[in-house]
Amino acid sequence: MRAWLTEGPHTMRLADIPEPTVRPGWVKARILSVQPSITECMLFHGYHTYGHALITKALAAGPAQVFGHEFSAEVVELGSGVTSLQVGDRVAARGSHPEGIVGFDYPGALAEYGVFPESLFAVLPKHVSNSEGAAIQPLTDAVAAVHAARIELGDTVVIIGQGSMGLACMQVARTAGAGRVIAVARRQEVLTLSRELGADMTINATTEDPVDRVKTLTRGVGADVVIETAGGPLAQGLAGNETLLQAGRMLRDQGTVVGVAFEGDGTALPYQIFRFRSLRYVYPSLLDRRLFETTVQLVASGRVQLKPMITRILQGIECVPEAFQLTANKAQYGLINPAQVVIAN
Repeated sequence: MRAWLTEGPHTMRLADIPEPTVRPGWVKARILSVQPSITECMLFHGYHTYGHALITKALAAGPAQVFGHEFSAEVVELGSGVTSLQVGDRVAARGSHPEGIVGFDYPGALAEYGVFPESLFAVLPKHVSNSEGAAIQPLTDAVAAVHAARIELGDTVVIIGQGSMGLACMQVARTAGAGRVIAVARRQEVLTLSRELGADMTINATTEDPVDRVKTLTRGVGADVVIETAGGPLAQGLAGNETLLQAGRMLRDQGTVVGVAFEGDGTALPYQIFRFRSLRYVYPSLLDRRLFETTVQLVASGRVQLKPMITRILQGIECVPEAFQLTANKAQYGLINPAQVVIAN
């Protein structure tokens, strides 16, 4: 089969390698669609972000089949003991499980076939496309973020950043009972999409101060919850610490910030803002089977829409490097979701 092997930063090659062999409790699957994550793009280009140590370890012995944890697939063979899946099932991946992280601890989906644990997958309903299936893994992070926020009926929720993760968090927050959802971003075209997908109000951070605007909209009280998806190292084109500061300032007393953005090696928590107003800073919940299946159901029911965010689909495994290039520079190319690659129909 053909698979992409990463040799080091900025370098991968398409190789012919043996098809993997199924093992007990695992399944062999034919990869249908795959998309590189932002984290994978950063790692491929040499940035020290989440998972850097795992990738360095995997590449220590030479070129390795790393990356590719956001994908859909078709089950083609069952290992002994598998009971929840059948040959022919179309499935979506959850990205990680107790045995490790797909594409980091064991080979991912930048290949024609892969072998994966049974617990990694949920069956896709017939009306959910392969493309939507490939985007379900990052949606699980949005579901976990909203779960951690403990939104109460009628809460005002602000989502800072309207990339694929921010748009997903915005839609999931509405399903969780938010009374008013406010989207903040710097690109007007994504704010237009935010409105189309259910945002009650939008704030363009290039033309107005998000903190002042949120305070005005809440009559000086502040938001109940802020989900922060835009922060991270400035060198990677992200917002640095500024959006975390904004999140604290636009919250009501005892409000909650959910930190979705990955801050690289770390960032400074604005102690004076958070400590003296009893603000809570939480991370997304750990993903369990219930949250994973809830994610699939949100897409299947139409309560969360993924199709409007998927704007670039490439045909053929040969296009994987192009997908990495497009995804690493989404704003430049007008993308919201990572670029996808159709491996098999």
